Amino acid sequence: MILSQAVEQYILHKRSLGIGFRSETVRLRAFIQAIGDCEMHLIEPAPVLRFIEGSGPLTTFWFSKYHTLKAFYRYAMARDYCASCPLPLSVPQKPEAFQPYIYTNQDIERLIDAADSRHRYRWLLEPHTVRTLLLLLYGTGLRIGEALHLTLADFDTGTGVLTIRETKFFKSRFVPVGNDLRGVLCRYIDRQWPQSLQSETTPLLGTVKGTPIMRQTAELVFKRLREQAGVSRSDGATFQPRLHDFRHTFAVVRLVTWYREGKNVQRLLPHLSIYLGHGVLRDTQRYISMTTELLQQASLCFERYARPEVPHV
Repeated sequence: MILSQAVEQYILHKRSLGIGFRSETVRLRAFIQAIGDCEMHLIEPAPVLRFIEGSGPLTTFWFSKYHTLKAFYRYAMARDYCASCPLPLSVPQKPEAFQPYIYTNQDIERLIDAADSRHRYRWLLEPHTVRTLLLLLYGTGLRIGEALHLTLADFDTGTGVLTIRETKFFKSRFVPVGNDLRGVLCRYIDRQWPQSLQSETTPLLGTVKGTPIMRQTAELVFKRLREQAGVSRSDGATFQPRLHDFRHTFAVVRLVTWYREGKNVQRLLPHLSIYLGHGVLRDTQRYISMTTELLQQASLCFERYARPEVPHV
């Protein structure tokens, strides 16, 4: 069978099972471009290995491509599209696990100050739009794609509830926000969208031209903002702070707050999982980066449990 035909059938099969399969689709189609659209039995191991290795150092992306292709070839061989798998037999040792960046209060203040101080003509987005986007991500832990796809119809200005529609895992959910953030969003809408431009399809966050914000645009603007604000990693990690790290930060801050308040974190963790839009609890754990502060708070909580105070007689 022709490679492109097998790939498209595989994509349709996965999506019929209710799987989004977006990233895997991009990788498989890139594989076709790199290898060439030929009969599957003609594909040699050498070009497959070149595609997996790429041109840079070993990262987790190596394993993403490898496992995507491994699952595809398992599907193809079960249907006799090909007789063998051209993937490498040996797999390198995984690099050190990626550690997300947890923003401090000082980081947030510097980023907001940098957004407010920029001139409009130098931005792909209005400064007040950038400011609102940062506060929205920091205050809700939304995925960046979820935040950028919100429309005015998705925000109830009276109750302060956001409706996140059919995002990852094809699920929708309600995300209530606090009064401060609700005020920020309401003021932004009044400034960004005159009454004549407001409709159910109007994006909540928009560009100067009134169009939805593309993810690439948001990432580029944030990179420039981060550099101007001087927010960077000092732990020697390869990747600098990202927009997605606001999601990690939200989860960690919420856990630290619960520990400080003496709450039962294990009982509340499922609530956090639902708020973040995860289907199962273990998905939330990948966002819970164990910072020094979180470990200290957990240790204090355990110590209070293990050695309760003895009342004086």
